[in-house]
Amino acid sequence: MKGLALNVLLAIVWALFSGEVSLRELVIGFLLGYALLNMFPDALGTRTYQRTSFALLRFAGLFIRELTLANVQVALLALHPRPNLKPMVFKVNLQPHTDTTLTLLVATVTLMPGSVVLGFSPDRHEMYVHAIGLDNTRAARESIHRVESALSAFLPTPSLKEAT
Repeated sequence: MKGLALNVLLAIVWALFSGEVSLRELVIGFLLGYALLNMFPDALGTRTYQRTSFALLRFAGLFIRELTLANVQVALLALHPRPNLKPMVFKVNLQPHTDTTLTLLVATVTLMPGSVVLGFSPDRHEMYVHAIGLDNTRAARESIHRVESALSAFLPTPSLKEAT
């Protein structure tokens, strides 16, 4: 949080020095401040902010890619004269997560066209998913695990006490 607060402060200072406090100047100041914080992460104590922001950007890129692929697959199914939907329900084993991470994982998977999260096992280590248009469940599981690991990179993981 220290890095984000410092970055916002640098954006505001930039906008004030430029003489025009506008969204454009705030964004420019934010980007310049981010570059400055990344040049001196150890001196400014923003190494965690740097890692978290890069992980968040990687997650956004992964999400956009997965969403695009899922949309294309569902569009091809819809355009096919005799679509072979192949509906299936399968289980995905999960790592221990906080409630926030699980909520974002469910939202991300459910936003993908053709897939819906049905629920969790009582210990929350298994997630049940319904999907259409897949040849096998291995590809779907791998996709969900990619999203899970990308989420875990920038969100807190539970302590051992919370995981049990």
